[in-house]
Amino acid sequence: MKKTDFLIFILFLNLCSATSNEGVASISESTTTSLVIAEEDYPIVLTKCLNEEKGYNIATPFDIQDLKTTISQLSNTKDEESQLGEDVNYCINKYNLWSDSSTLNPEELAKLYDENLQLAKCLREKGINVSDPTQQEPKIDLSELDKSKDEIVPVLKECGYGESGYEK
Repeated sequence: MKKTDFLIFILFLNLCSATSNEGVASISESTTTSLVIAEEDYPIVLTKCLNEEKGYNIATPFDIQDLKTTISQLSNTKDEESQLGEDVNYCINKYNLWSDSSTLNPEELAKLYDENLQLAKCLREKGINVSDPTQQEPKIDLSELDKSKDEIVPVLKECGYGESGYEK
């Protein structure tokens, strides 16, 4: 009886086991992985990229301010400054550093772009000269304005800033 029970068990086990790859997880050669870089490591990653991929010889920075200071001292002419800017942008884009778009889904980015487009239009109608946001950079840049914060905040509120998610 024990042999019969054992044979029935084996037969049952064979019938229940999968005979195809259906439902079996596997890793293919085309599987891609993405590296998640902590924000505090961005200056190190940027420095490594500039050194290894663009031929610079920059010391590993202590923090972002140290890196900014070092980079600002690298160029002596407009051409060098332009090339350095292109190289920095290449590394930032390649490793997706300091990118808000990586944290937002396309629908949120589109909504933010549309809202900020309306906000920019309203601000211009109220006398504050701002440029339209772009789809790559959906936020409005107020850093170049010659007006004080006290002058801009009331106008922002008049245009609805803070009421519908503009502040993202």
